[in-house]
Amino acid sequence: MLFIIAFLMINPVAKKGDIVVNAEFMITMSWPKGMYDDIDLYVQDPAGNVVFFKQKDRGLMNLNRDDLGFSNDVVHTESGSFVHELNEENVTIRGILPGEYIVNAHWFSQKSQFIEKGYVPSKEVPVTVKIEKLNPYRLIDVSTEVFQQSGQEITFLRFIVDADGTVVQTNKLQYKMVKQSKSNSPGAR
Repeated sequence: MLFIIAFLMINPVAKKGDIVVNAEFMITMSWPKGMYDDIDLYVQDPAGNVVFFKQKDRGLMNLNRDDLGFSNDVVHTESGSFVHELNEENVTIRGILPGEYIVNAHWFSQKSQFIEKGYVPSKEVPVTVKIEKLNPYRLIDVSTEVFQQSGQEITFLRFIVDADGTVVQTNKLQYKMVKQSKSNSPGAR
């Protein structure tokens, strides 16, 4: 009997579904699959923290993936190559920090070289940003903007959150986050 009890204590039963993901907001940016262009998501919180491809974790925010367009959608393994064509970046906000959040997108680079036979560089890129409040669920905004040139930056939404996590005000007043000078630029990857 003691042997059975000791054995059960050594090998505890694995529990399923114990991973708890705590996020208050999810911001998702996407652009058409198969495009090689690199679009970057920038989010600034009320404390002035900014997340983007060079700062993936600041304050209560986290950029989950820096999507480079189709160029990083292929994974090569011993079993073969796998393609994940979804062009998407998302930021999670893990807690409530009252104040204004700003959500921008930036056309970081236009792929102009011939990556594969017949590829034609994009003259414009439609980008969609969706902002969701998760606890309790509420869709804050979904909007699409068409980028006309590489280097363009667009503010998709500015929203103000109160201490309870309620979005109390929104606007689309443009605000630049990408530095234009060489010394302060986000830089090449």
